[in-house]
Amino acid sequence: MAEASSTPKPRTKAKKTAAPAPPPPPDAGLLTTWRVWAAAGVLLVGSVIAWKLIGASYKGDVETICNAEKGSGYAGDKEMPKVTQWARDHLATPEGNELFSTLNDAKLNDRAKTLQAKAAELKIEPCPLVASIQKVAAEGEYRADLQHLCSRLSFPKLEETSDDGRIARMKEWIEQQAKSPRTKELVDPLQQATPAERSKLLADAASKMDVFSCETSKTLASPVQPPKTKGPPMVRPYAAPQVIGPMSPEDVAKAVVDATPAMNQCYAKGLEKNADLEGRLAVKLQIDPAGKVTNAGLADSKVADRDTTACILQALRETHAPKNPGPLVSVLIPLELTTLTAGGAAGGGAPSGVLSAPGGVSPGR
Repeated sequence: MAEASSTPKPRTKAKKTAAPAPPPPPDAGLLTTWRVWAAAGVLLVGSVIAWKLIGASYKGDVETICNAEKGSGYAGDKEMPKVTQWARDHLATPEGNELFSTLNDAKLNDRAKTLQAKAAELKIEPCPLVASIQKVAAEGEYRADLQHLCSRLSFPKLEETSDDGRIARMKEWIEQQAKSPRTKELVDPLQQATPAERSKLLADAASKMDVFSCETSKTLASPVQPPKTKGPPMVRPYAAPQVIGPMSPEDVAKAVVDATPAMNQCYAKGLEKNADLEGRLAVKLQIDPAGKVTNAGLADSKVADRDTTACILQALRETHAPKNPGPLVSVLIPLELTTLTAGGAAGGGAPSGVLSAPGGVSPGR
């Protein structure tokens, strides 16, 4: 039997794995180009900033303000806020911004004077915005004058004055208090016109300046009204009281009647301080079963004198109402302070719709 061959098989050499090739070096030319462009960009930005810093000046800012209408495209007499906002956005120096703030805080006439002075100091001619500011200021003064001329508060009881008296009072106000030359120019046309023409003249002037309510113009066209007749001061209900609880309206009326003399005295003291004092108030009372007023307060008031209203409340606290089952009655009493009756003549009866106290006595008497 032949022996097996013991000749060893030749070993197979292991294949070596090749290492990854390193990345190619960057293109030196490209890197150099990038660095050149970066440096150029920095130089360009720096040049622009330097140019702006060198070119910015206080005089340039004043010129910007003076010519803000042209630069913004807005008319100063119509859209001044937009003009001033554009100027603020285009100022380049701290001194320019400081001047702008000073101008913005000043009244219009002072603003124009300050800007004109700065422009003259820096030899900036012309400065168009000055004229626009002066125009806006003049229109504001004229509008304010017309608002006063149109107000009832400027001419109390004008309706009770004759036509000649009305125009005399208006002329006096214009000569003494009007600020605009345009207002003073109205004196002669008003004097020469008829009452109806005066009314239209004043109404038209007011409308052109956006003063849409002119009570004086209506009075000028109306006939003279007789003076209102005044009587003794009265505090009285002008509507029926509201009662919550077991008490009749007649019992409430009796309590009000009992307090009326004291309330009238309160009103009389108020008239000593203010001859035109009048108005309405609503008083809320709480009444216990014994008829005692345990609380009195204001629910509403249109009376412009706190001492008078406090006195009236005290008078109501001291009054007594008839007994009731309780436990508590709440009453709201609408009162008016007047020297006139509902019909306009002194000494008349109570307003219609107000409950009377027992025995036919009016709550207002």
